[in-house]
Amino acid sequence: MAKSKKEWERITWGAVFGIILIWVGAGLSPLFWISDWPTRGQFGDMFGAVNALFSGLAFAGVVLAIVLQRQELSLQREELKMTREELKRSAEAQEKSEEALRKQAASLKTAARLSAITTLLQHIEGEIENWPDNGLMEIPGRIGLNDERKRLIADLKEIYEGKAD
Repeated sequence: MAKSKKEWERITWGAVFGIILIWVGAGLSPLFWISDWPTRGQFGDMFGAVNALFSGLAFAGVVLAIVLQRQELSLQREELKMTREELKRSAEAQEKSEEALRKQAASLKTAARLSAITTLLQHIEGEIENWPDNGLMEIPGRIGLNDERKRLIADLKEIYEGKAD
């Protein structure tokens, strides 16, 4: 079962406190158990090898920490590289999406214009068909409707041929 952060803090501080107690106890115990100073000196010299061992282990720990940091930095660089590539792909996709939206808007504009022109054309043709025929084909109103019809048909051709904005 995973321990909480508070439990790990308690364990760490307990270990630090225990090590300090052992260290102080080891330093003071020869004063109480060994009576003369030359014997105390020999007893202290006996731990020189242990001191060298712990110094070597501390140095190895420092080297290991440096190696682990180097690996971590390498992983971070790789992660940053992958992030930059992903951001680049995302930007490209966004540009493509923007272009597609622009084309869709242009298509909708053209469709709306076609619909309006078609509606107007149908209305004008209906007006022309329902124009009272009294033998006068050249009535100014009817000529105006025919001219408007021709202009709308020209607009439709322009859109069809792709010349219209």
